[in-house]
Amino acid sequence: MLHSLTPPFFSALEGSRRVLIAGMGGGFDVFCGLPLYFALRSEGLEVTLANLSFVSFSAVSFSALAPRPLAPSLIEVTADLRVQPGEYFPEYHLSRWLAAQGEPSSVYAIEKKGVQPTLAAYHALVEHLNIDTVILIDGGTDALMRGDEADLGTPHEDAVSLCAVNELEGVKRFVASLGFGIDSFHGVSHWNVLEATAELARAGAYLGSFSLTPEMRPVQLYREACLEVFSQMPRYASIVNNSILSAIDGEYGDHHASTRTQGSELWINPLMAQYWCYELGAVARRLQYREALLPTVSMSDVDRVIVAHRGQVTVRPRHTLPI
Repeated sequence: MLHSLTPPFFSALEGSRRVLIAGMGGGFDVFCGLPLYFALRSEGLEVTLANLSFVSFSAVSFSALAPRPLAPSLIEVTADLRVQPGEYFPEYHLSRWLAAQGEPSSVYAIEKKGVQPTLAAYHALVEHLNIDTVILIDGGTDALMRGDEADLGTPHEDAVSLCAVNELEGVKRFVASLGFGIDSFHGVSHWNVLEATAELARAGAYLGSFSLTPEMRPVQLYREACLEVFSQMPRYASIVNNSILSAIDGEYGDHHASTRTQGSELWINPLMAQYWCYELGAVARRLQYREALLPTVSMSDVDRVIVAHRGQVTVRPRHTLPI
């Protein structure tokens, strides 16, 4: 094996023993971390899944088997919760699938709030699980937007997670994105994504990229998990993960795996099936409104910070890829 050509990301993980893989943008982002989850588990590491959740915690707290909060904005989701069929709850349906595979079934859900409650949730998780490494997963690439681009995509949840984990001490911290090209649906120019990657490379914080291919066992398990959970939540099947799976299969261009995307034009492409990896601290330092986000408590606070920043900054002209 050509160890000298191994992406630096894997070298950076050497010495890690207890890893937290967390979806940073909410929704189905945690699913984008499943190939890494299974790969690291196969190497003998203890790996736990978490996700910034779009589920109403107040609704969960009234269920018959309510999970015990580990912090005010953190719950442990397990397969024995009682959830109505078809209900939007990706973390629960993933937990059930993991349990059926004989995997540890806990998926930790972090309430969708501002930086301070999110930081408290991560502190509680790191202490509870004795975590030494945190990998934030972005389904897409808009987590790399620094704040003055022509369009930021959907920055709120990504920015909160990024700022919160950047405040953790004593743990390794990384960002890995999967789904290059998907955020064009939200107006992101991938010229800016590659610009950010080049800037991070100059700073020594770009840790390489690698592709997912169909014959890899972690990829096969990722596919099985997605398809099973989508079958349990047919109205909410993830556009991001369906697009990534299509790219892994070699589909290209305006290919639609879900009726949810009918009427729009997609660009499924091989780069969607590629992880792009970075040192988290350097990504956080690029975020121009990071300091203003730190005291936020609610998502309304976060929105006000982003709107104020966009009103003060000189927005750069939009560029498109010259290829």
